[in-house]
Amino acid sequence: MRYREGQDVNGLQPESLTDGVSDITVAYTLIMAFIFIAMGRYGKQQWLVFWGIMTVIAVMIYYAVSWFDLL
Repeated sequence: MRYREGQDVNGLQPESLTDGVSDITVAYTLIMAFIFIAMGRYGKQQWLVFWGIMTVIAVMIYYAVSWFDLL
């Protein structure tokens, strides 16, 4: 992070793009999980349904931790 000479560096907050990028990635993962579930049901592939459900659970846990500030 850059700052000007003589500027108080203790009050500066780092600008981070990782929060937005991770939220977009998790939303994309949720969409893919529903596609996995649909493909697994249509193609009678239980492993796709299983991993789709596990992915939905993981996304819900991520959002619960993020929204309720559990960590």
